Amino acid sequence: MLAVAVIVFREVLEAALIVSIVLVASRGLRARRTWIGAGVAAGTGGSLVAALFASSIAMAFSGAGQELLNATVLLLAVVMLAWHNIWMARHGAELSLRAYGVSADIAAGKRPLSALALVTGIAVLREGTETVLFIAGVATSAEESPSALAAGGILGLALGAAMGAALYAGLLRIPPKRLFAVTGWLVLLLAAGLAAQAAGFLVQADLLPALGEQIWDTSFLLSEASILGKLLHTMLGYVARPAGIQLFAYGFTLVAIGGPMLAIAHRRGKKVTSTAAIVALALLSATSAARAELHVRSPIVDEGEIEIEHNGLVTLGKRGSGFNGAQSYTQSLAYGITPWWKLELEGEFSAGAGRRLTFDATTIENTFQLTPHGKYFVDLGFFAEYSQARARRDPNAVVFGPIVQKELNNVLGIDSLHTLNVFFARETGRGANRATSLEYAFQSRLLLNKYIDPALEMYGTIENLAHAGGYRSQTHLIGPALVGGVDLGGGKLKYEIGYMVGLTPASPTGGVRWKLELEFRF
Repeated sequence: MLAVAVIVFREVLEAALIVSIVLVASRGLRARRTWIGAGVAAGTGGSLVAALFASSIAMAFSGAGQELLNATVLLLAVVMLAWHNIWMARHGAELSLRAYGVSADIAAGKRPLSALALVTGIAVLREGTETVLFIAGVATSAEESPSALAAGGILGLALGAAMGAALYAGLLRIPPKRLFAVTGWLVLLLAAGLAAQAAGFLVQADLLPALGEQIWDTSFLLSEASILGKLLHTMLGYVARPAGIQLFAYGFTLVAIGGPMLAIAHRRGKKVTSTAAIVALALLSATSAARAELHVRSPIVDEGEIEIEHNGLVTLGKRGSGFNGAQSYTQSLAYGITPWWKLELEGEFSAGAGRRLTFDATTIENTFQLTPHGKYFVDLGFFAEYSQARARRDPNAVVFGPIVQKELNNVLGIDSLHTLNVFFARETGRGANRATSLEYAFQSRLLLNKYIDPALEMYGTIENLAHAGGYRSQTHLIGPALVGGVDLGGGKLKYEIGYMVGLTPASPTGGVRWKLELEFRF
């Protein structure tokens, strides 16, 4: 009985904490209780279904079924919390002024309300399925009667719900004008903790590397099994013995969600400025020259290899648009210092439509290979660069983000390689704009032979995540490319050439991009 009571208490407490935080974070939204109640009901129903298939779930995917289920629902919760938090950061001020009479335009915002239902449903589903599987394990190993197990479950349920209600009552004491700021950052920490937990489950399923099995151990100070440890684990993501990948997931989530929140808060306190100041961080812009950033970076690092690389880009557009004939080039020298770190020095040149070519910036780039090549489901890397502008009046730039690559073998008799870059960019220094932009690059390549492979590529930019605007105001391009190389005895010459077509009015109508790379070992 005691074991079941403890298990149920811990799981119900975690679900109750999430539901309480979401309830308070959405205070002022009409029908929030209905949506959240629907989420709780759906999660409970899902848990009952999981109870019927408990053994099947636990043994699925070579015994990693429960870990994969937990990771999936946690990552879904992170996405929904990010969606809700950024929306509330935009509208929180209006809601705090109208806590009991939300204007029709905000009250009609169905997206955050549906997100609340999904977050709470996922929380209850995850904790419910864990409870089912844990109790099933206790029931098979204990000699207690079904009535004793049921009594323990009821006791744990009551205690967990009471603790959640106490937290909810405490959060409601926060003044309305402070409510959205406090709960916004609380939800941010909650999302980061869930992302770290998801990474931990994927490590257990052997789908992600640990990047260090145990970075530190604070269990002697505060155990996760204790009441306080469980509270901090749920609310702040506390882990007594974290793996390296969990710290990475936690930090990345803080930046990915917290960056747009800070940008929105900054813009709320200042007059909105022209986006022309951040075009140096965009892939393309109508008011500036094109930049040679249209290439996809690989997460693989070759120790001791020297790379000399040239990238070029020429865009096309309507006469007078700023795109027609704009050019951009980068020349770089890279070296694989270790099996996991490649350092690169780059010079950037550009010319706007009808203008002379000029030297723009010097850039230091770092590529970190996070996983051994081919060992896990995907190959992971991390990219970070700092760009120093030539002119003092121009801001500098920082760009960073993950690189994900997956090779598929013998799918319909063909091997293929798929690579995705998702980078965040921010200006620094004199004249810097505080907006955070998002840049993505994707390449899907058929591995036919070493000389020439066809590929499909996509590139895009959202210049300001805080005010992303509609799809038509963003930069998105797609097009075919040819990729290959030639062995030179002691080295290799690689090439890429592609033609991109703009998908939106804010994009150039077309563009030709190419890359030449000479590789040899030192």
